[in-house]
Amino acid sequence: MKNRALNLISPVAFLVIWELLVALGALDRRFFPAPSETLARLLELLQNGELTTATVITLRRMAVGFVLAAVPAVVIGLLMGANRMARIILGPLITALYPVPKIALVPMVVILLGIGETSKVAIVAISVFFLVVIHTMAGVLNVEQRYFDIARNNGARPWDLLTTVAIPASLPNILTGINLALGFALTVIVGTELLLPQGGLGALIWKSYNVYDIPTIFAGLIVVALLGWAFTVIMGEVERQLLPWRVADAAPARRRLQDEPRLRRFVRTWWLAVRPFSFTASVTPVVLGSVLAAYDGAWSWLLFAITLVGSVSIHAGTNLINDFYDWKKGTDTPESLGPNRALKEGILTPQQVFWGGVFFFALGSGLGLYLVATRGLLILYLGIFSVLAGWFYTAGPAAFAYIGMGEIVVFIFMGPVMIMGSYFVQMQSVNWNVFLVSIPIGLLVACILHANNMRDIEDDRANNKRTLANLLGRKASRWEYYVLIGGSYLTLVLLVLFGVAPPFVLLALLTLPKAAGLMRTAAVHEAPARLNKVIRGTADLHERFGWLMIAGILAAMVAQVV
Repeated sequence: MKNRALNLISPVAFLVIWELLVALGALDRRFFPAPSETLARLLELLQNGELTTATVITLRRMAVGFVLAAVPAVVIGLLMGANRMARIILGPLITALYPVPKIALVPMVVILLGIGETSKVAIVAISVFFLVVIHTMAGVLNVEQRYFDIARNNGARPWDLLTTVAIPASLPNILTGINLALGFALTVIVGTELLLPQGGLGALIWKSYNVYDIPTIFAGLIVVALLGWAFTVIMGEVERQLLPWRVADAAPARRRLQDEPRLRRFVRTWWLAVRPFSFTASVTPVVLGSVLAAYDGAWSWLLFAITLVGSVSIHAGTNLINDFYDWKKGTDTPESLGPNRALKEGILTPQQVFWGGVFFFALGSGLGLYLVATRGLLILYLGIFSVLAGWFYTAGPAAFAYIGMGEIVVFIFMGPVMIMGSYFVQMQSVNWNVFLVSIPIGLLVACILHANNMRDIEDDRANNKRTLANLLGRKASRWEYYVLIGGSYLTLVLLVLFGVAPPFVLLALLTLPKAAGLMRTAAVHEAPARLNKVIRGTADLHERFGWLMIAGILAAMVAQVV
């Protein structure tokens, strides 16, 4: 609180001196209106809504351009930092274009995109992109090589190196780049609005200049300054939440844990509880169904985003409710090898996990109701059955997971239902081809669950949990694993042979060596710790297989255009 009060000293002193100089005649009131006069004009503009409207327009343009540029910029920066070949190829272009004054590009952007909203958003995106790329790349390059070596020695794959070493270590640089980019984006969009005065703070300032309304010019400048200050404060809080070690490195470990910011602890706790590593099982089918619709001529980014967030929310709710009932029934214990860490480690209480599941089901259902209202009643039926399947997967005396129906339920709802539902959201129709294309994905996601059940055969038997794995026995359960994996590849080939799917989806066959390796491992190992690797490998196989299918559909779309 004391520091915050001290922060006000310099701006308050500046305003007081300015007011006195105007009152004494040292500053010409025509060119430098007193702060009190500027404040009065600011309040007037707020009351009539002119300033609010202009600010919203500027912030909207800035936000859209910033997001469109910052996300790919971080990805490209990470790629350039981690991959020497990418750095060699892209480095010269990035470093050559970065110094070009972005405001000088306005005429060319207007020629290409016109004078509407698109050109203004594009200028913001261009100004943000290079700044974030360079800072992200520098952050990765500054990471000491020994950290990567330690991770490799512990079995980290390229993706693990990126997520567990490169990103955390370069996060300070990334946030610094984003912070600078926010200020730069604000400067550029206001400057662009001065050149192309069609709404926004820049246009307000330009209009005031034309009629010599100096107080309004200063009011607009004050709002720009306040926005810049607000961005800095917000990013400072974000850094404090994400990088608490910057101020706590010297504190003992226990003190650091106690002093961890509440927001960061809250996010970390629930991130662990919802098991985000499993979300590929819901993200992949939603993307595939949506891309299939795009291949057939229908696409909406808004509908895609709502479908994706809604599906992931239902998945998160299912994970939490499943963990709650497995814990309540005694299937999950502190000694279990499963992923239920939030309860096993006492991070959350069972009641918190339960109500967390209810919250995510409610969130997914709320988004689903929007889709029902805009796309049709089929989404309502699919949503109701999906929630019921997620809830009663482990809940109740005849839970699906406890009567040997787990693989069937997972196949249906995380294969055909998700893919056909996502397709329907875009197209408002479904067909048998979409159902057939969904079968390989459904088989592989069921295979993930079956691998989990193979690992837990003995524990599930001891807890009276009947799964196909322990009903069939160790040997036959291996054959089920082979059939599920082999069936996905056989179905894929048949889809192409019968013209149901474009030949490009055969890109997914590139995952065959990994599938063969997983089947060999499942054939020779029974120890739960070793089968843990089969579970993770099967989940990775499902993700790669699905994304290669998606890439194949996109390649077919490009081929159609060409």
